[in-house]
Amino acid sequence: MPLQVHSYSTELEEIVKNLSHKAWILFKHNKDFDHQRMSCVFNEDGILICVGYLRHGIADDHDVFEIVMYTNEYASSRMNEVRMALYPIFIDTCQTMRNPNKKTRLVAWKDFYGDKEFYEEKGFIPYQTYYKAQRSLEKPIPEVRTPVGVNVNYHPMKSKEERIQYTELENQFYQGVVYRSVNMLEWMMGGPELHSISAFEGDELVGSVMCWQTSAVDRLFVIPRWRKKGLGEFLIMKGFEYHIKNGRNEVETLVNEQDKEAMMLLESMGYTFPVRLELKALDV
Repeated sequence: MPLQVHSYSTELEEIVKNLSHKAWILFKHNKDFDHQRMSCVFNEDGILICVGYLRHGIADDHDVFEIVMYTNEYASSRMNEVRMALYPIFIDTCQTMRNPNKKTRLVAWKDFYGDKEFYEEKGFIPYQTYYKAQRSLEKPIPEVRTPVGVNVNYHPMKSKEERIQYTELENQFYQGVVYRSVNMLEWMMGGPELHSISAFEGDELVGSVMCWQTSAVDRLFVIPRWRKKGLGEFLIMKGFEYHIKNGRNEVETLVNEQDKEAMMLLESMGYTFPVRLELKALDV
């Protein structure tokens, strides 16, 4: 008897929670994660072994649907069957939800959850490459002067207008699978820790960085006219200080390989790049 795939429904909430707490939280609280994009894979004994869904992103000239899958120990020896069961559903979902006026790309991280041959046979090609950048906080922290003309502080974004302003500006610098909506920002702000540090020139938001309890110093951006003035370095340093205050001894972030300016900035702040991650894409 083959694996069975069913659409997510509220009746499955508890077993999804047992499989993956993160997946359950996404579909429970993040309004971007529509149930129609989530599929549940069951084995012959009726045990849930995988949930798969498509995360919607956006770029200037195309839409992006990123494959995300969570599995348990029952799926470990059957991943090819899981992929084969979910793949046609992913394609159908893309076709249903795609914007007919834009190119649509289905993307998966480097090896489609363990099988390089699978995505190659399906026609996936290189799309984006990222590095996992890491830095020890036990090494000396460079001294960075406070840039003149900006105020840098914790940015709680209490109002809807502030969250919209932040998201619209941030998405000018992060597109593709890293695109983020106001819904996602609000969901993350409801979690145990999201600490945003932002720079303002008067009332204008000109740069920001986010810190997470996972030791991330993430989502750094600085608008063009404030670059090469030390603001990026200063925001990163404030992120270091935040994590040191909270007892952490290492920080990390993802950086796009094509963003040479960001790579150079992180390297100047003491980061190394030990892990290379690849995204593959299929035009749908």
